Amino acid sequence: MVVAIAAEDVRVRPLEHRLTDATRLPMLVVWIAVTGIVLVLCAAWHNATGVWRGLEVGGVPFWRTPWRLEIVFALVLGYVFACGSWIVRSVRRDLDALAPVLAIEPSELAAERTGIGLFSPSVLFAASAAGVAVGVAINAVVNAILPPGSAALEDRLWRFVRDVAVWTLAIRLIVVVIGSSLRVSRLSEAARIDLLDLRGLAPLARIGLRGALAFAVAASMVVAMAGDEQTVSVTLVTVAIVAAVGALALLLPVRGAHRAIRAAKDAELRAVRAAIARARNAAIVGGAEAAEDATRLGGLLAFEGRIAHVNEWPFDVGTLVRFVVFLALPLGSWIGAALVEWVVARAIG
Repeated sequence: MVVAIAAEDVRVRPLEHRLTDATRLPMLVVWIAVTGIVLVLCAAWHNATGVWRGLEVGGVPFWRTPWRLEIVFALVLGYVFACGSWIVRSVRRDLDALAPVLAIEPSELAAERTGIGLFSPSVLFAASAAGVAVGVAINAVVNAILPPGSAALEDRLWRFVRDVAVWTLAIRLIVVVIGSSLRVSRLSEAARIDLLDLRGLAPLARIGLRGALAFAVAASMVVAMAGDEQTVSVTLVTVAIVAAVGALALLLPVRGAHRAIRAAKDAELRAVRAAIARARNAAIVGGAEAAEDATRLGGLLAFEGRIAHVNEWPFDVGTLVRFVVFLALPLGSWIGAALVEWVVARAIG
């Protein structure tokens, strides 16, 4: 029984995080390195199967053919591999910045900080299994959409392995972002709330924006595949799902603080409205202190108005503007890809 309970308490870091951290390299460098490795494997496989000769397909560089989508897939795979560790490190840093408003002991905060990025093996296994299932399903849907005789249908094995790898890492990344956000949200629910100064909760907005940005970048890369008219429907559905996850990533870290702000706001409004009622009654009754009660009533009414207008979400206008910009990234990526394709076509032909 003790062994079973201990096994349930075991938390581990995802393998991709351990590998990334072992390199001691910045996320961007790891992303580029993994992308390069995937492209090397892609070239080696397709040369072995005779589809490519070197980096050419039918005497044309592969990046000038529909095979250029392999570059996008390599970028996506490298990104979902490297991004999770960066997210965890950033959330830990923001949790440290959030410490002054958290109503917990330093030892408990240290334990919570260490726990960010750690997951039970069963959760990671379930995420991996879900990723494999999604990858297999997407691969099957694309195979059904492609017309008979398509070159991609002759490349089933590579595409199957690639799709499963991408989606497995992607689902694990989603679990990392959601798990880290939920942990921070739970901690912030017991935060010390100063309704007149919510700047201490700014790290929560940064965590949310970072998660939204992570998925906006992923959606921007995926939307570059929309140039393939045969599978554009699958691409657009994927972009919509990734964008929805990005919106969820923005809101999850601040839910706890939202509840705490709302509770503090309701309590403050009840108290000030009770004080307003007392001051109003005293002013109506009159007497030697009537003028003082009337002045106090005016101050209480002004204070009530200020508290009533306190935003229950720890966001400011700048946060929302940045989020809208992040949502626009995929559209900008699609327009940019279309423009580049038009320029290349004009230059060649």
